Amino acid sequence: MRFAVATLALLFALTASPSARPSSLGALLERMRRAAGPIWSTHFEAVVDISDGAILTRARIDARGDRLILHRCLNDLCLGRYYHGSYADDLTLNGAPLPAPQLTSSEPALLLALSHAFLRPGFRKAGGTVAVLPTTGSASQTLQIAAPGTAPFTARIGADALIRRVEIGSIRYDFSAYRRVGTIRVPTRIDRSGKPYLAFHRVRIESAPFVAPHPISLAFAAAPVVLPWRPRAKTPIVACSIAGQPLRCLIDSGNSGLSMTLTLAERLHLQPTGTFEVQGIGDYLTELVTAPPLQLGAATLPKATYVVLSDLEGTRYDVILGSDFLAAARVTIDGPQRRVIVRPRNTAESANGIPVRFLALVPTVRATLATTPARLLVDTGDESTINLGTAFFHAHPTLFRVIENRSVRGVGGSSIEHLGRIASITLGPLHLTNVNIGSTERLHTAGDGHIGSGLLARFVVTFDYEHGRIEFAQP
Repeated sequence: MRFAVATLALLFALTASPSARPSSLGALLERMRRAAGPIWSTHFEAVVDISDGAILTRARIDARGDRLILHRCLNDLCLGRYYHGSYADDLTLNGAPLPAPQLTSSEPALLLALSHAFLRPGFRKAGGTVAVLPTTGSASQTLQIAAPGTAPFTARIGADALIRRVEIGSIRYDFSAYRRVGTIRVPTRIDRSGKPYLAFHRVRIESAPFVAPHPISLAFAAAPVVLPWRPRAKTPIVACSIAGQPLRCLIDSGNSGLSMTLTLAERLHLQPTGTFEVQGIGDYLTELVTAPPLQLGAATLPKATYVVLSDLEGTRYDVILGSDFLAAARVTIDGPQRRVIVRPRNTAESANGIPVRFLALVPTVRATLATTPARLLVDTGDESTINLGTAFFHAHPTLFRVIENRSVRGVGGSSIEHLGRIASITLGPLHLTNVNIGSTERLHTAGDGHIGSGLLARFVVTFDYEHGRIEFAQP
């Protein structure tokens, strides 16, 4: 299961007061600092409307300088992203940050412009550049600004020292309708290439410190925690409990958060707190609930938000622990010994393992299928060995010969899986031969397919989300 996650727009504000035209770069920058106030270091919250063509959505931001948290809901799909400088993290439902797919260089450039971070002390010492472009007799002046990891852009400064226009490549952003908020003034309207883009409805200065997103805090009474797989389980299912009720938890790296069965939600008398769209083999709208702390041996996962999955009824587990859990700890799934080992997050830099790229909040790795490169989701909740998405299989119909078809069930419905064998698979340092492989019809996948527990259970697999790596070791 994956929750779709989209690339989001940014926002931020700036201001000024009238003054005479400056005669140098230093004088202009100083006028802008005095006019705008310390925008680059002010912590504030805002509610805005974002217009993307015919689609209008309301969003909430929490920002300080070039660090900005954006939460945006479109119908029943709520998305979160944390921008920090030239990087961004997508946020799980419980707020755990996971590195987003690589940003375009224009996104950090827009954040730099909107936050006025190019005015803060040390910007040029950190590699940034600011230059005044020649004028043509206009009362305004134009700055050219760049920083490592961003596209260069221009900012047109009015006679009143306000930024009136920012151009990033072929896209133009115009700022207007300024309003004073505390020591700063905020443009309550931003147009993009002549069309409405952002409209501010509320801006509030916050006195509390800005808090960056962080994973759920997993508490350990003792560490490491060693949890045996349940008997006959083909995937890592372990004993757990909520409110003293004994349960079965699936450790599922293919799940973008936390989930539970409808039966369990009703047994715990949990009331819906929202709705969400689930995607897997199919898709459907479901509910969100907040559940009490969950116990895993000597480790405790605090109160958290879970997605209720009605189609889990009849499975061998009650709860799915996905990205929120894996981001909170260093988790080893030892298939040969049929056990799960949970340790606190490692604060030391890790150079081991295969780099992962998170797509839709789930980890993917590069692999070579025979001679064909692919990006595969690492999915401990999938019983398959290699399970390819329909689009990738249709694009490479000779990758393997189908020798069997079988009915399969997954999140969102049932489907048909086409099975065969492939001569070889290369996965980082691992080179495997004569491997089972399949493709499931109508499979929604973050990448080209899945590596499931049918293959992962042969190895000792450690998920190190803190350092963006997955380690594969021989038993």
